[in-house]
This record gives sequence, C-alpha cells and structure tokens, in this order.
Amino acid sequence: MQVTYQQVVGDYLSKLLSQLSAGAAPDAFYVGDIYMSKLIETKQLLDLTPYLDSGSEAVKLDDFYEGLYPWCRPADGSPGLFGLPTDCNPAVFWFNKDLLAEAGVTTDPAAHFDAGTWTQDTLTDMLDKIRATNKKGLLVGSGWFDWFGWMSTFGGTLFDESGKAVFDDDAKSQEALAWLFEQLKSGNISYSGSLPQGQSGDTLFYAGQVATYSSARYVLPNLKKLKFGYDMAPFPSLSGKDIMPVPINTAAMSVNINSKNQAKALEFLGNFVSAEGQKFRLSGGGNAVPSIRGLDEIVTEDNLPSHGKLFNDIAAKGYAVPRAIISNPTVATELPKMVDQMFKAGNETPKSFSGKLVKLINGDS
Repeated sequence: MQVTYQQVVGDYLSKLLSQLSAGAAPDAFYVGDIYMSKLIETKQLLDLTPYLDSGSEAVKLDDFYEGLYPWCRPADGSPGLFGLPTDCNPAVFWFNKDLLAEAGVTTDPAAHFDAGTWTQDTLTDMLDKIRATNKKGLLVGSGWFDWFGWMSTFGGTLFDESGKAVFDDDAKSQEALAWLFEQLKSGNISYSGSLPQGQSGDTLFYAGQVATYSSARYVLPNLKKLKFGYDMAPFPSLSGKDIMPVPINTAAMSVNINSKNQAKALEFLGNFVSAEGQKFRLSGGGNAVPSIRGLDEIVTEDNLPSHGKLFNDIAAKGYAVPRAIISNPTVATELPKMVDQMFKAGNETPKSFSGKLVKLINGDS
C-alpha cells in the first residue's frame, strides 16, 4: 500500500471542507472535535462499525480508553462510530519543584498522591504558601478543558446518561465550584484571561512565575529544556488517593465515505491507530499519550517526568469533549466567551455561574 501524506499549513478545516466539497478529499484524514458532528451530520464520514466487527481489523474498540470516543458518535444517539482516537492528552497537574520548595512546601503533589494525601485541603494549603511568596499558584482558563476537571475531580457529575448538563444541580459540582471561586477570590488561583497581553499559562510556567500548571503532556518537550525541577501528578481528589475523571484532548482519524478504495483506507486507519502505529508515532520524545492500553513505555521514556507512568492511568479514567458542546456550534463558540465574561466580572455565585452555562449547553430557552 502506497500512502501519500498531505501536510496542511494554515486553516486545516477550511482546506478539508473545500476538498470534501470538490470531491478531492484524502481517503483518510484527521478530524478535530469541533467539526466531527458536522461531518457526521452531512454524511462525509464512513461508519467504522463494520470494519471493527470484521475480524480483520488491526485494532479493536475495546483497546481504546472508553472516554475517548463518544464524541465520534452521532449527536442524536443513532448508531455508528465515525472516528478512532489517534492519541490523547489528558489534563494533569504539573508543578515546579523549586518554587514549591521556596514556598516551604515539603511534600510535593506527586509525593502526596503516592501517600494518599493529595486532597483539596492539601492543594489549598499549598496554594496559600505559594501566594505568600508573591508567585502565582495556579491558573484557570475559560475553555471546557480548563475548568470542567475541577468539578469532576472532586466527585461532581457534569452530564447525565442522556448527555444533558446537570452540574448546576449536582451537589459535588456546586461544592467544587465554591472552592474554585474561593481560590480565585483569595488570589490562590488566577484567571488566565486577565493576564497582561502577551502572557500565557505555559510561558509563565516555563519562566518560573507560576508554581503549578494544569495542562497536558504536550508541554513536556519544552520542560526538558528548562533548568528547574518539575514533575506531574493527577488532579487532587476528595479521598487523596484516587485518580478521578478529568478532561482529555484528542483528535480522531476518519475515512472519507467517498473514498474510491475504502478497504485500503480502513487498513491505513487501523494500522495508524493500532498499538504498533501509536508506538511508532509517539516514541522517541513525543508529546502525546497513547489512546489505547498496553503502551506504558511511551510515557515513561527517559523517566521524564518522574511520575510519567500516571499519564496512562489518567487517560484511562478521563473524558473527551462532551457531545453536548461540540454538536452545537453556538454552544462551542459561546461557552468560553460566557465563562470569560463571568470570570472577569467576578460577581457570580456557583449557582448563577453554572445555571447560565447549563442553560446554554442544554439549549433551554
């Protein structure tokens, strides 16, 4: 099988949509979370279910972490699976060991997790100590990936089984939001949207101005270039010892329904996302996490970070973008804008904040 790889510079979505419209799209291509639903709705993608049940598939659905592919199904709940996760990047808790030591933190987050004491109170105490040194403790952004995890890691239920957002009435979610708002008010956590122009969470973390950073494995190549000590841990939990569900960024590989050689396109897709395919693509200094089980060696390369083995455990528990968000372009666009406005205003309660967002997500009038 001969494969021609097309690299797209610039607006990938516009290029892909133009190719699909002209009947000139590749046989298989990446699909990001923001346009999967639209491509399924317009019948541009091949249903992968027959391939996965064929007996000749290079990968099985059960190989994948189950939270990574629901967004590749139709938003209306009808049958079909139209993409498979290529790899993933779960949210984790990065920290600067040197800044923690300067703040008098004697046990870092990873050590707390190992000891079963990585709790909300432990994090709050840590952030209090960091604030006293005039360094920023932690940042939170307006995207779903940035703040959903602070509810789910503390036991909150964000969506019910039907996909309806319920975190406005869920007790644990409300308690978690109350904690988040308290930390924002005290200055323990800063809103990244209020940073001076030109500053961002990753640049401040690299510069040693933020002690802890909620991000993913894609920052690792840059961290390797820095001189301060660093490591990662899961988000804290109420128990102090559990890995709880947190957001995961991922993209999918899909097959063009109008491919002239669907069998070869499916063969390529299967090999690309299979264990061997991911091992080939992600080994040797990669910045992503496998989307399937059994590839622990990818995230433990060079023992960087020290607790890198936890990436796979976190991915196994996490969730990709909820279908209620990406299936509605208005919600996908307006949700971060609404969060940005409310974080900047700083006058919302957990109930009013979540109520407005749930109303938007659920399309309630």
